[in-house]
Amino acid sequence: MTVRSWIDGAMRKKDAGLLALVVLRPLSFVYGAAVRARALFYRLNILPSYALPRKVVSVGNITVGGTGKTPVTIFLAGFFQKSGRKVVVLSRGYKGSSKGAAIVSDGKEILLGPEEAGDEPYLMATRLKGVPVVVCADRVKGGRFIIERFSPDVILLDDAFQHLRLRRDVNIVLIDGAEGFGPGYLIPRGTLREPISSMRRADIALVKGGLPEGREREALKRYSVPCMPFNYSPTAIYDIITGEERPALFIAGKKIVPVCGIANPPSFLSTLAGLGALVEGPLVFPDHHAYDEKDIAAIEKAAASSMVLTTEKDACKLKARIKCANVWALRIDAEMEQAQFDTYLSPVLRGVW
Repeated sequence: MTVRSWIDGAMRKKDAGLLALVVLRPLSFVYGAAVRARALFYRLNILPSYALPRKVVSVGNITVGGTGKTPVTIFLAGFFQKSGRKVVVLSRGYKGSSKGAAIVSDGKEILLGPEEAGDEPYLMATRLKGVPVVVCADRVKGGRFIIERFSPDVILLDDAFQHLRLRRDVNIVLIDGAEGFGPGYLIPRGTLREPISSMRRADIALVKGGLPEGREREALKRYSVPCMPFNYSPTAIYDIITGEERPALFIAGKKIVPVCGIANPPSFLSTLAGLGALVEGPLVFPDHHAYDEKDIAAIEKAAASSMVLTTEKDACKLKARIKCANVWALRIDAEMEQAQFDTYLSPVLRGVW
């Protein structure tokens, strides 16, 4: 077991043992003090925050790990687009090599690959037609660049709940209904990026998998944050080389070798099992994994005898590397019930104009 895998495991356990208590808990106190000080400095304007002359909507979470930010960002971009608003997505471009503000897509053409843009911004660029995608670690600089270049009505921030330097009109926080706030500790002892009290900054919470219970429900009530559930919907699989598509249920009863480098591999494996796939020999890598030649060889070996199925995020990086057939990706969309959307989320979004 590597140090990283031990920490990842301990972060998600309420009782992770004496070593976690001795080593990780003190680090959580130090991290928590820094986070609280930073938030206080912004509240007192010791650290300045900036507003943009456009509406800004943020999607993010207060825990590490996958809560569905990318599918939800894609869903929201589509909502604004269908509502006749010109929207641009701004991401920090995590793990991408581009510097400064860079255009991943101008809405018509993809201009950067996943290595330069980062896998998630590149994925959004491939999924969103007519919606520009820009990456910039400095969201204020990126927002100003977007206004000058595209003059949008709405700037949609991906994974920006902690980015206090840029003010926003709507703060959407995502919660995993199964994982919740984890064991309730800040990282690295737990999965919280911020204290639970930071939920007071949220305008609405979207809860993956159903309405929250217990501690999560109490937090939303305490800070008067309305919430609504959403789900992932596996809509299709597609060959990452040819683009051939088939219904997601095509994998029912078939032997599948999963490949993923995401924050929450169990969620991906559970989705495949829920579709009736016979999961065998999963190849699981760290989140945002950079696949090397050894990894590619293992994937191609698996594809020689079984159907390999990966995530859309991983497919962005694997497409240019894989030289064999039988490697597919599962398309996932955020799904929200129309009645609940009209009652809870639509009024919040329409409030930005």
